[in-house]
Amino acid sequence: MPAPALSSTAAARSPPADGDVVDGVFYPCSDGRPMSDNEWQFKAIVNAVGDLEMALPQAYVVGNILLYPEKGNPGRRLAPDVMVAFGVGRHKRSSYKAWEEGKPPDWVLEVASPSTVANDLAAKRRAYAEMGVPEYWLFDPRGDVFGGGRPRLMGLRLEDGAYRRVEPRLEGGLALLRSDVLGLDVRVEGELLRFRDPKMGRDIPHRHEVEEAAEREAARADREAKRAERESARAEQEAKRAGQEATARRAAEQRAAELEAAIRRRRER
Repeated sequence: MPAPALSSTAAARSPPADGDVVDGVFYPCSDGRPMSDNEWQFKAIVNAVGDLEMALPQAYVVGNILLYPEKGNPGRRLAPDVMVAFGVGRHKRSSYKAWEEGKPPDWVLEVASPSTVANDLAAKRRAYAEMGVPEYWLFDPRGDVFGGGRPRLMGLRLEDGAYRRVEPRLEGGLALLRSDVLGLDVRVEGELLRFRDPKMGRDIPHRHEVEEAAEREAARADREAKRAERESARAEQEAKRAGQEATARRAAEQRAAELEAAIRRRRER
């Protein structure tokens, strides 16, 4: 998502109405810029947030929120596309203030677009390193933004104050990158990221896959219920028919007995 590079400028003279005031300083909850530039970027962001929320129920996972690293300086801020923080609670926030949380985010993902790629690769990389964000990841969902022979997915791990590239490994023909912070493997799958739990040996399902599976299960349960209703109705009809046949049989047997008794009486005369 587009975001200004870190600076020490003061907040705007006419700040937006929505935000927080801390010790007399106003921290806006929006920079007035859109969440994404295009559909590729939007879907990749929403998908990553949904997947990580399912995979990391103990973590705070959020997308498109302002991140303030320095108290008293609302002009110094970033807007990560996706970020994860452990041990800070999952309550809703208008913005993430590192001094209130006691730490920077643990993991940040920027989904690049033509208008953000230069900032993602340079200014934001420096800014997150200065903040001490342990892992900074970048993803090119379109596959034509990074250029320079760069892979579509890059994982950067903070080592001695600088980011070093996480090397991919091949597993089952797939190029996987391990996030030590998340405890997950990550790979490119079409225009989205796919997260995998290496301990369980299985992919984290996308939210739409979970919803589609739930819909299929609901449809299957509905079909089973209707089949059971039909079988119950058929069994009831068969029982009713059997009862009618039994009644008719008893009536015939009674008529036969009465006729036989009448014949015996006539013979006895």
